[in-house]
Amino acid sequence: MESAFEILRFSPPEQQASTAPEDNVTTAATDSTDTTDATEGATEGATEGQTPTEQPQEAPTGSIPTPTFDLPTSVATEAAPENQTTGTTETTVPGPLPFPDPVLWGWIATTGLLAAAVIGLIIALVLRSGRNRARTKNSRSSRQPGTIPRTEQNGSGYGPTELSPLSQAPLPAGCPQVGKLHQQGARSSQQDCFSVTPEAVFPSCGMLAVVADGMGGLSDGDKVSQAAVTAMMNGFLDTSHLPPQEQLLTLLAQATQAVNTLLTPSEYNKSGTTLLAGLVRDRTFYCLSVGDSHIYLYRDGALLQLNREHVYRHDLQVRAINHGTDLRAAWTHPKAGGLTSFLGMGQLKYVDMPDQGIPIRDGDRFLLMSDGVYNALSFEELTGCVTGAAEEIAGKLDQAIQSKRYSNQDNYTAVILAF
Repeated sequence: MESAFEILRFSPPEQQASTAPEDNVTTAATDSTDTTDATEGATEGATEGQTPTEQPQEAPTGSIPTPTFDLPTSVATEAAPENQTTGTTETTVPGPLPFPDPVLWGWIATTGLLAAAVIGLIIALVLRSGRNRARTKNSRSSRQPGTIPRTEQNGSGYGPTELSPLSQAPLPAGCPQVGKLHQQGARSSQQDCFSVTPEAVFPSCGMLAVVADGMGGLSDGDKVSQAAVTAMMNGFLDTSHLPPQEQLLTLLAQATQAVNTLLTPSEYNKSGTTLLAGLVRDRTFYCLSVGDSHIYLYRDGALLQLNREHVYRHDLQVRAINHGTDLRAAWTHPKAGGLTSFLGMGQLKYVDMPDQGIPIRDGDRFLLMSDGVYNALSFEELTGCVTGAAEEIAGKLDQAIQSKRYSNQDNYTAVILAF
């Protein structure tokens, strides 16, 4: 997937050997399972051997003078009758060419204008296509120094690509450090997808980070997550003039439309993806989420979850309150972790977005992560990993998850924004 910004995937690691909580992939919106004619210059009647002389004609009084044209013409002559004195013969000279009809000139001019308009439109489309390709190339997320084997796009069929080291240019003022964690775990394919806008656009547009977790229990989760992230990134620059929360909602609408177009109505609920988006503008953090992936803020030693999961457990809790049934059943129900809102179900049921952005303080750490991270580690283990620089946090999380050696470890992805 090449689009406004690069989407990344790691090569699969070796299979591991213990057990971990399964990825909650069952959807649970209900209790059941889910492209001039050429003027002839030869004039008959001229005498053989005579040189033609031009006899321009004057235009009638009151009419437009008819121009004459000096064109080379071949003149045919007739021989004098045999045994007869040859006298002066009359040479016929071709008359002046007619002036083109004004109506014809009008048609020619109109046709020329239409042709110029079509050519201009084609050129404009080609230039726009070139700009879109350049924007997609520039939107690929920045990488840490060093040469790291990664897969260019999830589900695209591209093989691992060696990425050259980046220069150590200083970050723009106020731009966060970015840490990235993206591993396949013990799964047969990578269905997580993420992207971060490049630091070069931060001074004018801010920074957008997106994480999508394709639903592993359904088909084509990798393609759906990739379509969602690509749509968000491709629309980022075009929506940067909007207020931050309106921009996020507009990008979510574009991502939802892209996924629904990919699936078509007959395939709704047969595939899907969760989505997290974090936007940094004007020293403020804005976010939204659909599904069960988590957004955290680490500040002053405390780790705080900023979004609410869209899972069946919450519906069961409300049902228990309304009907006076046992609340504990909401946690033990076999479909308690099933998703009740995700991209790929057609119309979204829930979207979580705080009413206000969070003013950023020095030392803040914002983390966007798929369930493969927070399901593998306890809350205390997560808290212990989120100190230090952004890439250091990503490394700590990776080491902690790999140390578990879960035989069914889910894909796991995290983006860390450190201030």
